[in-house]
Amino acid sequence: MTSVSSPVRWAAVGLSAVFVLTACSSSDVFDFTETSMGPAEIIEFRVPDELIEMDQEYAENRVVDSITVSATEAEDPSECAVRYEFGYTGEDLDRLTEFAENHYETRPPREAAFNAFTGEAPNDTDMEDDFSSAVVQLKCALSPSDDSDTAEARFVRTNDKGGTTHFILAEFSVMSDGELFVHRIEARSWRLDGNGNWVKG
Repeated sequence: MTSVSSPVRWAAVGLSAVFVLTACSSSDVFDFTETSMGPAEIIEFRVPDELIEMDQEYAENRVVDSITVSATEAEDPSECAVRYEFGYTGEDLDRLTEFAENHYETRPPREAAFNAFTGEAPNDTDMEDDFSSAVVQLKCALSPSDDSDTAEARFVRTNDKGGTTHFILAEFSVMSDGELFVHRIEARSWRLDGNGNWVKG
């Protein structure tokens, strides 16, 4: 494994000591117990504690605690952009740093993290070196129900091959006025039953 020099390691050490504060008081929390949401100006995605407790593999290998998204200024004025803020515990960030280091020979650490959390190709990645935030450019939705161009908030875990496996994700769109809409969720091994309980599926 290639050793990564101080910029990533020291950023990780600094952030390991504290929580990254991502959510604003006005954010709407989305805990994957519904399949859609909106409109909202800020969405804080969180995997419910109940589901984390039921999946030991994810609990022991997850790399992020929360993902908060909001509209931001796009590079192209005719399009939209979404800013991601990532919240970590110390253990989450340590795992993420190790994963990013494992991929250093093929891509910079921030590109590996960007792809893991957003599902986007890491071209011209707008991801902070300390993994605290990122920006994704996309086309604006034409209406609240328009899901033709969406972004993703991905919660992943590390796997035994040195990469990541997605655990649960949400697809969402943004309109030109900054309103966000969640359209779909996808859980890798779990489903909600008719009573709102998580079951294997």
